[in-house]
Amino acid sequence: MRYLVFVFLAFTGSLLLAQSEEPILRLNLGVHAGVIQRIATAESGKYILTSSKDKTAKLWDAQTGSLLRTFRVPIGDGDAGMIYSGAIHPSEDQVAIGGWSENYNHSIYIFSTQSGRLLRRIEGHRNVVNDLEFDPSGRYLAAALGGDGGVKIYRTNTYSLFREDTDYNGPTYGVAFSSNGNLASVCYDGHLRLYNSEFQLIKKNNDLSGKMPCTVDISAGSEHIAVSYIDVLSVDVFDGTTLNLDYQPDLSGINEEYGRLIAVGFSIDGSQLVAGGSHGKYIDGRWWWSLRVWENKGRGSYRDYPAGNATIMDLNVLPEDKVLYAAGGQSWGVYSCVGNHQFILSEAAGYRFGLRDRSHFKVSSDGYEFSIQPSNENPVRFYMGRRETKSGATNYPSYKDEHGDLKISNWDNRKALKINGEEPSFLSASESAKSVDISDDGTRIVIGASWHIYGLDNKGQEIWSTTTQSEVWVVNITSDGNLVVAACSDGTIRWYRMNDGELLLSLFMHSDRKRWVVWTPEGYYDAAPGAEYLLGWHVNQGQDRAALFYPISRFRYQYYRPDVIDRVLETLDVAEAVQQADEIAQRFGGSRTRDIAAELPPSITILDPAPGASTSSNQVTINYSIQSPNGEEVTGVKALVNGRPVSETRGLKAKGLRGSLQIDIPSADCVISVLAENRFGSSEPAQVRLKWTGSTMATADLYKPNLYVLAIGVSEYETAELQLDFAAKDAQDFNTTINKQGGSLYSSVETRLLTDANATRANILEGLEWIVKETTQHDIAMIFFAGHGRETTRGTFYYVPVEADLTDRSLRVNGIMREDIKETVATIAGKVIVFIDACHSGSLMETSRRRGAPDMTRIINELTDAENGAVVFSSSSARQFSLEDQGWQNGAFTKALVEGLNGSAARPDGAITWKSLDNYITRRVKELTGGEQAPTTNVPPNTEDYPLAVDPK
Repeated sequence: MRYLVFVFLAFTGSLLLAQSEEPILRLNLGVHAGVIQRIATAESGKYILTSSKDKTAKLWDAQTGSLLRTFRVPIGDGDAGMIYSGAIHPSEDQVAIGGWSENYNHSIYIFSTQSGRLLRRIEGHRNVVNDLEFDPSGRYLAAALGGDGGVKIYRTNTYSLFREDTDYNGPTYGVAFSSNGNLASVCYDGHLRLYNSEFQLIKKNNDLSGKMPCTVDISAGSEHIAVSYIDVLSVDVFDGTTLNLDYQPDLSGINEEYGRLIAVGFSIDGSQLVAGGSHGKYIDGRWWWSLRVWENKGRGSYRDYPAGNATIMDLNVLPEDKVLYAAGGQSWGVYSCVGNHQFILSEAAGYRFGLRDRSHFKVSSDGYEFSIQPSNENPVRFYMGRRETKSGATNYPSYKDEHGDLKISNWDNRKALKINGEEPSFLSASESAKSVDISDDGTRIVIGASWHIYGLDNKGQEIWSTTTQSEVWVVNITSDGNLVVAACSDGTIRWYRMNDGELLLSLFMHSDRKRWVVWTPEGYYDAAPGAEYLLGWHVNQGQDRAALFYPISRFRYQYYRPDVIDRVLETLDVAEAVQQADEIAQRFGGSRTRDIAAELPPSITILDPAPGASTSSNQVTINYSIQSPNGEEVTGVKALVNGRPVSETRGLKAKGLRGSLQIDIPSADCVISVLAENRFGSSEPAQVRLKWTGSTMATADLYKPNLYVLAIGVSEYETAELQLDFAAKDAQDFNTTINKQGGSLYSSVETRLLTDANATRANILEGLEWIVKETTQHDIAMIFFAGHGRETTRGTFYYVPVEADLTDRSLRVNGIMREDIKETVATIAGKVIVFIDACHSGSLMETSRRRGAPDMTRIINELTDAENGAVVFSSSSARQFSLEDQGWQNGAFTKALVEGLNGSAARPDGAITWKSLDNYITRRVKELTGGEQAPTTNVPPNTEDYPLAVDPK
């Protein structure tokens, strides 16, 4: 029986280019950054596989929705590497994915679900791989091909070709196995075909409702075959033996012009038929793209259920009346037809916002500020100069499609675009216009389309075009005529130079409105705390090896350049922006952007245990393999449990590229991470989540940790202009508050308080050494800084002790460098929480606001890197000062922190976790400062919530 159904609605018209040998910048979201073409599962439903046009496939835990791993194939420009198909082997130890791939070979890739390694590549397909399906026995893999490639069948023991049928006259988009091994296929030649278990053609039928059948599924017992269409509103159910039309489900209430049910499938027991597509309906006061479920195998009554915010691209019918679906482009979810959504996963904003409304995108005259309203959300605004996001719309102008005698029509998601009644020829085959704007002087037109943005003169003649690889839903030409700003379907906002279409900047805002990353095509970037993982470098390793991926943080030392980003929209030239930034920062030798491909850290893979494996032992063995891309010596291997280093692996030298580690774990579910190092840095962590099945009353669980606290605050600086009112009191109040936790959550609380005259460089360094020495792997360490933070002209951050001033020389001699703080955090054995309230202004700071507020982003992100693993609370976001007030008798951040630890941040169970504390501080500081200060909290990857304190009341 078939469990996967799907339709492919994307274009296939652009040229396929060979894989790139250069690193490629790619978004790296927790979900997909492009349309999900397929969503698959095996019969047991342990894993979910999604395949996307963003050139990745992702494996998910079906019970929790958590991402287990991302599969990456070799990619290139244009379509090269887009993944349109995927299937999970019945044993769930392998997945197959396919789509567009290099050199027209259109490969199928077989990956291990356990390790994520590429096991095999099957090449030699004449056209794109539109669908993949394993038979129920797991012995065969069927591939449906585009063009007139037909269907190929492979033996899975060797993945050698077993059978093929090329007697097709159009692209094939769907194949489905029955429980007895029969195979059905549908093709745009208008035929439904049925093969026996030896893959010999039994019968074919071209008496279908439409000419473009796109989905096929076979019911339990092989009695019926359901087919859906892209060109007509119809679902046909055929006899599973004769292929005669048996019946058609009730399609009442579906718009005949726009509605299509393009994904269809039978329930596991065959009693229900489910379909989805572009069927929209108001349900509970909201517009939904809906799932229709018929009783009696599709003959009976139906109900419509809310599912996604855009077309349902694919679905699976699961046990317990659950439907797994891909919708809204990048989102997917599980819906229970007897309840509601189990979960919906989406991180990218949908800038489509209705096919007939582009007025929500408003841009300032210089392009520095814009507001936009993502689908089904409130408007949000972003100001590039301060890197701030706020709620609400601006009053700037939106697009126009008329100017004097110039009129653009038929542009609204249509192919028949007209300029003054004439249809231009610049749109490529199958491409449609999505958005338009005319410059204020009426001399230029910009058209956003399916995968290009076009610059035209007022006669409609093309001046330039730029490939986007995503739909351009809204465009806006700035009033000064220098820039085009576009919002795209991948969730990015992009700035183009108006005179030639050169891409200057791209911005991605996470849906939480806190995290964002902005970058140039060369890779210079700025990012909010916790946002560096949203972008990274894809590195191909040849046709027969999985590609590598490195978040931009791995190359922070050369590409983290907020000073460059500051100047790009001003200079309209990235090279000029770099030169100006270098001169100001006194980089007299100029920026040296070294070859990323030549300086890669290693990559590491956990071979065993498998994701989600169970254990009842407090000691587990981790088997791993290491890849050193350039043959560099691997200098070390490090393991972490729940984000903190395992002391036994510190300084451990790698012995070859394969090895094993014995690791002690707690008597609870946990996440184990393993990193490898070479002279260029650390790998991304390979992670495995383990489920605890042993006793929960082990001795280790009865142990109460100790809490070690180092609290530092300076108000009375030796330099008079640096005086603050409450920084020292902030440290005292935090110290007093946290001491109340002794005997409750913690066995004991030991603190060191350094304020004013005692907060010298020597004393602070000694305090950092003390907290490293005292904290064991069972304990928790907290470090609190209040006072001034400062960056040198070269961008190095220092905490300012009592004897330091703000000159570069004084900071180098008397300051606490960020490296001192990083080394401390990285070597503490237990969990680490850092509180930084070091962005206060003071009179000297106010004289130069731009340099006065230090950019805390870099140090926050460094402290929360996997190899350092601290949870960091910061008093303010980048470029903001932290405020203090006589009425509060504290800084706003510390006032909120102390209130939270005194019980205001407690959950109903009395626990004060880092999440509940973060939520309270964020809300309270906004309230205290009228929104002028926005604290941030950043955590290492995959850090579970845990208590920091309990309500002392």
